[in-house]
Amino acid sequence: MWVWVLSFLLLVLAGLILKIWRQYKPDREMKEAIRRFANIGLTMGVLGLFWMFLRQERVPFLAWRFWLWFWLLGLVWWLSAVVRYTIVRLPEIKREKVDRETRDRYLPKRK
Repeated sequence: MWVWVLSFLLLVLAGLILKIWRQYKPDREMKEAIRRFANIGLTMGVLGLFWMFLRQERVPFLAWRFWLWFWLLGLVWWLSAVVRYTIVRLPEIKREKVDRETRDRYLPKRK
C-alpha cells in the first residue's frame, strides 16, 4: 500500500515541479507540452491518493481494485495522447510558425 501512496505522491510532486518549470521556458509550444504533462501528473496523482483514501476507509464500492485498472487505463490513454502531441503535432506547429514568419517577411507591413 505504501508503494502506491508514494508513487501517487511522486506524480503530484512531478506535476507541481513541471508547473513551476514551465514558467521559465521561453518557447510557447514547449510550454504547452509541459503544461499537458503537468496536468497528467497532478490529476492522476490526486485521483490515486483519493482512491487510496477510499481503500483505507473501506468504502464499499469505490474502494474496489478494478478502479485501479480504470485509473491505469486512463493514465495510459491520456499519456499516449500527450506523447503523440509532443512527437507528432509539436514539430508541425514549429514548422508552420517558421513558414509563416518566412512568408510574412515578404508581405507588406502596416504603417
